[in-house]
Amino acid sequence: MRRLYNSAMDFREHLLAYLPLGEVDGILSAQKKEQVHGLLLNTEKVDPVAFTQAFPHIEPIPHVPHGYRYSSEEYAFGKHPLFDLGAYYIQDPAAMLVASQLKPREGARILDLCAAPGGKTIGTSLLYPSCTLISNDLSYPRAKELSGNVERMGRGNIVVTCADFKDHYRDSQGAFDAIILDAPCSGSAMFRKNDLAEADWSIEKVQRCATIQKELLSFAYSMLAPGGILLYSTCSFSKEEDIDPILELLKEHDDLSLCEMEDDSSFYHHPDLPEAIFLFPHRYEGEGQFLVKVQKAGRPPLFAMRNRPAPKQNPFVGAYGLEGRDFEIKGTALYSMPRCTPTHHLPVLRYGVKIEEDGNPDFALARYLGVEDSIPLDGTQTKAYLSGLTFDLNAAKGYHVVSYQGLTMGWVKVSNGVAKNHYPKGLRRDYAKDLFPFLVTTDR
Repeated sequence: MRRLYNSAMDFREHLLAYLPLGEVDGILSAQKKEQVHGLLLNTEKVDPVAFTQAFPHIEPIPHVPHGYRYSSEEYAFGKHPLFDLGAYYIQDPAAMLVASQLKPREGARILDLCAAPGGKTIGTSLLYPSCTLISNDLSYPRAKELSGNVERMGRGNIVVTCADFKDHYRDSQGAFDAIILDAPCSGSAMFRKNDLAEADWSIEKVQRCATIQKELLSFAYSMLAPGGILLYSTCSFSKEEDIDPILELLKEHDDLSLCEMEDDSSFYHHPDLPEAIFLFPHRYEGEGQFLVKVQKAGRPPLFAMRNRPAPKQNPFVGAYGLEGRDFEIKGTALYSMPRCTPTHHLPVLRYGVKIEEDGNPDFALARYLGVEDSIPLDGTQTKAYLSGLTFDLNAAKGYHVVSYQGLTMGWVKVSNGVAKNHYPKGLRRDYAKDLFPFLVTTDR
């Protein structure tokens, strides 16, 4: 062991209480190695063939469509313009498996209960675009971060909320076809990624987290519709946080049954709950994850609500073909979701796409729109735009979305052949010259 843990019970002894010696020593050995890096490609913005040709040394992640592992020494994806333009989301490869295993029914109404910073939400949104999501986090700063990631990735089917469902779950009884509960946990799968997680681990923390997890599972059960699925996950290796809460939930509710998930030789299955998946870092290239899926008995209900129309003569709704979506006005701002998603009982930070406020189009709308709705820029114009500068642009007077090599970037306002820059100040960067051109896309 690298150090003693903050408990009378050593971490190795803790794992040996329920795992074979070979698995425990494998976990501990892997935690001394380098962190594994991954990204989930936004295929609505980037062609996968073009991406893999541009970055040939990335490796596909099994069972995760368009998920890739990469070497951070070779590819600095977190500093690349493609990151800021929403071409991909950087995420632990093990965590990516959660969204890919959800497999909700077409058009499902989904709740991601503890969603920040947003990887599982964004993965779910990309993999199941016909669904709508309410993505929640209890912490306001983390919910704001979640909202920013949703905006950057151009997702249009996600409501972001900041709620304590201890106070709100009764208003959402049976409201969701699927629920993701990536529960707060002791974080033992994060030791390699975060030294503070290792220093903070203790058996007492495991026990405190297990109490919270059981409470959250109880809330999730009550909010699950008949026929609905609940996917529970943690980044902990402790049986008290993984297997035990699910066994207790199944004992309390005889209308729940375990679901089979895709299998792989790199997954570990414990005999006490063989349907669940453990991703151990010595078996599966990632930091680690536990996941299990259960289903409530019954026939799925039909959630049918009439979409609310857009305000009459709104210039952006008609110009960009947004008719038919659901619209909600918050103050002087107009928001939109694919279909009406009840949120009257929740504190909402973002209702889908923010379209405009006080007559000015919002950055989120530019990121949501496809490249066909944009004016393409060349490399010189793009460097100027991403740096926050004005530049010459031969276009009609007014607002326009601008793009580079198939990726929408944001708004400009053109007057007399000059484009005034509306790229958000907090995102402006002076990228290195060698990053341009950063991707050659194919027609899609």
